[in-house]
Amino acid sequence: MKLKQRVVLLAILLVIFIFTKVFLIDNLDTSAANREDQRAFHRMMTGLRVELAPKLDHTLQSPWEIAAQWVVPREVYPEETPELGAVMHAMATKKIIKADVGYKGTQLKALLILEGGQKVVFKPKRYSRDHVVEGEPY
Repeated sequence: MKLKQRVVLLAILLVIFIFTKVFLIDNLDTSAANREDQRAFHRMMTGLRVELAPKLDHTLQSPWEIAAQWVVPREVYPEETPELGAVMHAMATKKIIKADVGYKGTQLKALLILEGGQKVVFKPKRYSRDHVVEGEPY
């Protein structure tokens, strides 16, 4: 194989490698932190045994009233929480009436007021305490 053919073949392989890296590998969100977040989410869902079905078998028919009953000084929700799926479904499907930036703390939070007047807080991503967000965080 002549030198010119080798150079052309090497250039083609390099272009294929760059396209593969840019379009296939980098578009997959497979960072170690993301994989750990996914594993933690699956562990939480398995541990809670949550059914994401919007059914309430409770005398209180509002998911917000049910969730308000859970809060005690040492926990936000009990370990056995069959209604958690209905509460999560309500948070995901109710219309957002108003949104504001959350107050206090060092991380970005959105305060949302849902249909029916329920206030919820949304934190898009958790960062370590010493992480510095470069650029515009909002």
